[in-house]
Amino acid sequence: MSEKSTPCRLLLVTVTILTLAITGGWGGISSASNSHSTNPPPTDIIIDVKTRKFEPDKISLQRGQKTRIILRNKDAELHAFVPVGLFLGTTHNVSGNGAPQFGNEGLLRVLLPSTGQTEISFTPENTGTYPFLCDLPGHVMQGTIVVQD
Repeated sequence: MSEKSTPCRLLLVTVTILTLAITGGWGGISSASNSHSTNPPPTDIIIDVKTRKFEPDKISLQRGQKTRIILRNKDAELHAFVPVGLFLGTTHNVSGNGAPQFGNEGLLRVLLPSTGQTEISFTPENTGTYPFLCDLPGHVMQGTIVVQD
């Protein structure tokens, strides 16, 4: 073995060992195995809509806590979820089979089909009390979301 190949081999071995340690190949340093994740899962809030009522109709959220509101229509009729002011100044994502309606203030309402489900993911930024309701004719359904520090 020549003297020129020894430093190259030493470098190759060192790089290999560091790569395995960093990627967790030897059970070494690995961010994937870190039990203290810096990105905690969202808090799930399930609101069932049945017999023309929101259940629960009083909800508490923490400001700055990732949240997913899951709306489940258990009725055979169409309903709406109208959150008054809750999503002002927030980034939110709406998924599911509901029909979201947006305006200058962001999400204005979601129409929930019979036995449908919609999920709204967001992080509440402003503390306060926010009413929500169903604005369809004859539906006297309402509730309150309180965002606290």
